[in-house]
Amino acid sequence: SHKDLFRYYGMEEDRIFLIPMMVDNSRFYQDEKLFPNIFTFLYVGRLVKHKNVENLILKFNEHFEYNNAVLKIVGSGNEEHYLRNKYSSDKVLFLGSLFNDDLVYEFKNSSCLVFPSDFEPWGLVVNEALSSGLPVLTTSVVGANNDLVKNKYTGMIALNMNEFGERMLELYNNSDLLLKFSKNASNLMKKSWNYGLYEKGLNKSIDKVVKELGFD
Repeated sequence: SHKDLFRYYGMEEDRIFLIPMMVDNSRFYQDEKLFPNIFTFLYVGRLVKHKNVENLILKFNEHFEYNNAVLKIVGSGNEEHYLRNKYSSDKVLFLGSLFNDDLVYEFKNSSCLVFPSDFEPWGLVVNEALSSGLPVLTTSVVGANNDLVKNKYTGMIALNMNEFGERMLELYNNSDLLLKFSKNASNLMKKSWNYGLYEKGLNKSIDKVVKELGFD
């Protein structure tokens, strides 16, 4: 999608190189994704207004009050105190900010990443989730959708929060679909969207500069 933007503004094709948004995928890899007994929706990110976490919680409570599911919320921000006080329960769990092995553990021990942002230029948590074999459910404004979700069969994209809630239920009720998305997610990040792709794009751009400057 970024390359399309440069094309739109007239940049020549041979001057455009893909150097992808990247995390260290290998930290999150699993030989086999094991899903928890309690269906676990995971949110990771800042607790600020445009991340739309309150509406995520409302949709979860609407659809899963009597289902065997929990919503784990990882992160902090200026809405944390408000959200904790209003919505914390035995089904909506606020874990605070997590890093390193503690964060990797939550990715590996969840069922689905939920990412309901109203505005999101990319969203590296999508990379992390898919690398963990975790299907993702996003809103249509998430920048990573174009390369990591759309037509990749690694998750679902919702146009609004009503649809978001319906998609949460669909993933909860369809274990075959969840497993399919999980396998596709792992394959995409292990075989394609990884440091090898980054290195390839970086080397091509360096070679172009070297050639144009006349260096051997």
